[in-house]
Amino acid sequence: MTPEDPDDHAAAFTDFYHRERTRLFRFAAVMSPHLDHESAVQEAFVSAWRNWPLIAAASRRAWLVRVIRNLLVDQARRWERPGEVTDELVARRRSTYQVLVPRHRDPEAWHELTSTLTAVAGLPDQLRTALVLRFWDFGDDEIAEVLGCRRASVRRYVSEARSQISKQVGNEERRVRGRGKGTR
Repeated sequence: MTPEDPDDHAAAFTDFYHRERTRLFRFAAVMSPHLDHESAVQEAFVSAWRNWPLIAAASRRAWLVRVIRNLLVDQARRWERPGEVTDELVARRRSTYQVLVPRHRDPEAWHELTSTLTAVAGLPDQLRTALVLRFWDFGDDEIAEVLGCRRASVRRYVSEARSQISKQVGNEERRVRGRGKGTR
């Protein structure tokens, strides 16, 4: 694709936008539920549109994720953090969780889900990013590109993130995957 074919440019971008927007909105919401993640994602898509012909097709999702992360970091630097957890902050986080998943009728499942999302939000950035991107079906290569690390590091980050969440949420038996998969 070259800059001279604006119809192909627009069609490819539109297809990509419709295919990836929900995933990227949810990624941003999990990464920073207390920030304006919607504006960060929209701003990233505007930037992608402006640079579309210059972004390698295989790297577009990773490119957008990096831009979204940078925009969220910029927002966090400008955001004045409250000294304590306020009702407004709790309400904002709950509404984010409602955007991410529909409310379960089972209170125990809803509690486990919100506890898990809270644990994910408390992870260090590298671990949280690796885990969230893995959840949204990003491959090891794409995640490594976003984080600027090796593929082996991605696997280690995801494993460590799962371990920390399991310890915090209290469901370590669910963490067992891999070798003993399917056996208990």
